[in-house]
Parts: sequence; structure tokens; C-alpha cells
Amino acid sequence: MNLDFKKPTIITAQQYGTKVSVELDHSDTDIDELFDVFQTLVVGLGYHESAWKQWIVDRADEYKEEEIENAMDMGMYEPSPELRRAAEEYVRQLSTRDIDEALAEHNLHEEEFDDYGSRKPKKKNKKK
Repeated sequence: MNLDFKKPTIITAQQYGTKVSVELDHSDTDIDELFDVFQTLVVGLGYHESAWKQWIVDRADEYKEEEIENAMDMGMYEPSPELRRAAEEYVRQLSTRDIDEALAEHNLHEEEFDDYGSRKPKKKNKKK
């Protein structure tokens, strides 16, 4: 039996005087465990949980776009002419208002959090 699997995994992050460590009682971690540790470190350093989640979503979108671009560059992906025409027709039918509403909804999370992932205080409406 290999005893290296019994050795702990210790991952530490330090920022602005805050130090966060996570210790697992084994070395044979899988990717899910490792990313759970990273999430614990990020939140422990003071970033908001929703900032972590949004970063994951944004990064996944970037990876998807890269994969499509790479596939297209290699000649592996080309949308069918029918799909391309249907998408173009759909975009033509969208009004400026529909597009503005969709963009506003998409960007809503950016208005709620500052650059450090903390929720911004809501502005109070002044009574006249």
C-alpha cells in the first residue's frame, strides 16, 4: 500500500493580512475536491460567493467560445446554412428594445457587485 495517499493536502492563500488554509486528510484529491478547496479559499479571503460563481460562468463561456473558434479554425465546425439563416432571421426580428432589455438583464450582476465581489449598497430614493 502506498502511504503517500495518506499524507494530507494543505493549500494556503494569503492576501491583505488574511491567511486561509484548507487541509484534507489525504493526497489523492480529485478535481471536484480541489475546486471546492479553491472556492473555500476565495470566499475565505473575502470575495463574495456570487463573485466566485459568476467568475466560473464567465470563464466557462470563454472556454466555449475558444473551443468553437478552434474547431472553426481547424475546419471542424461550420453551422449548417439552415441554422445560420434561422439565426440571422431571428436577430433581424428583434427590436432595439428587445436587444436593450436582454443586454440589461445580462449585465445586471455587474451593477450589483464592486470589483472585489462585494455587494454594492442599494441607493435610496429621495422623496420630493
